[in-house]
Amino acid sequence: MKIARRFAVLLLLVHATGRAFAANIADQLKLSDYVQSLKFGGDFRLRDEYFDRRSPGTTNRHRQRYRLRLGAEILLPHDLLTTIRLASGQGEQVSTNYTFDNLSQQKEIWIDQIFLKWSPQIADRITGLAAAGKMQNFLWRTYSSDILWDDDFNPEGLYEGGEWIVTDDLSVFLNLLQMAVDEDGDSARAQWAFHQQLGFETRLPFETRLRLAGAYHKWSDENRSTFGQRVVLEGNRRTAAGVLVNRFGVGEVTAQLSGWAGNLPLAAQATIIRNLRARDDLAGGRTQDGYQFGLILGRAKTAGTWEAAWFKKYSQTDATVADVADSDFGDGGTNKTGHIWWVGYAPLDCLGVKAKYFTTESIDAGLAPGARDVNRFQLDASIKF
Repeated sequence: MKIARRFAVLLLLVHATGRAFAANIADQLKLSDYVQSLKFGGDFRLRDEYFDRRSPGTTNRHRQRYRLRLGAEILLPHDLLTTIRLASGQGEQVSTNYTFDNLSQQKEIWIDQIFLKWSPQIADRITGLAAAGKMQNFLWRTYSSDILWDDDFNPEGLYEGGEWIVTDDLSVFLNLLQMAVDEDGDSARAQWAFHQQLGFETRLPFETRLRLAGAYHKWSDENRSTFGQRVVLEGNRRTAAGVLVNRFGVGEVTAQLSGWAGNLPLAAQATIIRNLRARDDLAGGRTQDGYQFGLILGRAKTAGTWEAAWFKKYSQTDATVADVADSDFGDGGTNKTGHIWWVGYAPLDCLGVKAKYFTTESIDAGLAPGARDVNRFQLDASIKF
């Protein structure tokens, strides 16, 4: 009992000392007069992953991975906000994961986001938004949009957009993104991509809402050279030097119908794409179409909540630029079709677990890199802080 009492007294002393130390640090911390607020946050994810590769000459794979992201938001006067986020990874444009590997060597931290955002209130029902830097992808996206965009992809360039609440039941939004793709010092012409998206959201009967947008994604000088990217994803036809053969001007329609199944949220999503600039003089003809659709039931967000989902995906070889598309479907990229299932549960507000399963096969095994049929399983545990 004496030992227990002494231990309790020691804990109280440590606690009191810690609080005094924290208060002293707060008193000493000095921020610029321009900083109106400072917010820190992040997340940490552990993943166990298995690849069941079914094509001849391929090998199964089993690995463990983690992801760490740390960020800060700095609110400045006149509706200005600076966002800074650091992340683990190997500098890839579509992944912030690290694999348990190389005899536990130390890992690197990269700049994942750094941008300035301005959010003015233009009128009572009209808000604007402009941003510049290495930013989050401000185009409106659903899960079905990953046929075009990997969720870890953060474009560099300029963004302008806004939303107009026309009535209580209808709003209209516009998103414009000018993305710097690659700049070579020995070329007078840099590669860019220009993205325009126009959409609306409306309230429907039975407590449902429809959100729909059309977009056009135009890549400029994409056939001039490679993008200098860290990782090249499968699917697109390329020269021996790795330069894209096809041209890309991708039309997109994305929709989400959200409502309720009893007391559970239910979302039906669909994205349809077509490369409107695809060439018809290549071997195999035009391979320009893709789609993804599915359902998400529930939402694993707060303690005790869960979700389940199913999606069908089909993405032809040159339907979109593979290097920014989802990197988890099969081995990532295009020229793939298959299904995606997942279930998720949140035992705590800050903790979520998810099991996800992909079944994929190549659409055209005659195109490089050949048949890549694979089933992929992911088991994640994620903590937010």
